[in-house]
Amino acid sequence: MNLYDSVVVGAGPAGLEAAIYAARLGHDVIVFEKKSTAGGQFVLAAVPPCKGEISDFIKWQLTQLGKLGVPIQYNTEIEADYFENHEYDQIIVATGAVPIIPPIPGVDLPHVVTPVNVLAGVENVGTDIVVIGGGQIGAETADHLGVRIRNVTLVEMLPDIAIEETVTVRVHLLRSLENRKIKIMTNTIVQEIKPDSVILKTGDNITEVPADTVVMAVGSKSDNKLSNQLTERGLRIQVIGDAREVGQVLGATEQAFQAALSI
Repeated sequence: MNLYDSVVVGAGPAGLEAAIYAARLGHDVIVFEKKSTAGGQFVLAAVPPCKGEISDFIKWQLTQLGKLGVPIQYNTEIEADYFENHEYDQIIVATGAVPIIPPIPGVDLPHVVTPVNVLAGVENVGTDIVVIGGGQIGAETADHLGVRIRNVTLVEMLPDIAIEETVTVRVHLLRSLENRKIKIMTNTIVQEIKPDSVILKTGDNITEVPADTVVMAVGSKSDNKLSNQLTERGLRIQVIGDAREVGQVLGATEQAFQAALSI
């Protein structure tokens, strides 16, 4: 017999918020997180310059869960088989997102890394770095690397970078990239990644840029492996946050509230 009537899989902002709402509504909730810390990729968003206050939201959520007596079991990766012996009134899946890895020749070379691992500090980056993808995460990762006095080239296939950022944040980010002398190449596609360089095409021009580290920052996709398995087994689940659709934290917390109400 379970001590809890509801389970949340994933301790990112969406999962934590769902657990808070559910506990406030009187449910006994437990949260499982495969990593050793909470916050998911949202915490890494606080690593780039001038964004440290983002982590305060996760700290607030953890404080609320502590007051509500909701346990978080870390270093626990839940698989579909777990639910064969554990029944819950509601299963909320908040497993987040995983990086998109495009089929570029050389993408499987050992010096090709993800921005998540760079920002988490688990990758040793070199001196000459090419960041592929000029969206928010790519631009902010390039800025972060620029702080560390690296030679950074930011490559984007669209005409501009960081277009999804709010106006105020984007202005500051662009100024920071300029001050840190980040080379920005827009309207540029990556043709090949080599062991010590990247082949780029801008219009009819081919450029070979030195690179001992390549950061693949072309975006993320929902990590729906668990949710698909549970759905196939006919279990009633709620999928929220990036596991449902990659987006902003405001939408994720709204989904968390609705999921808690449905228990």
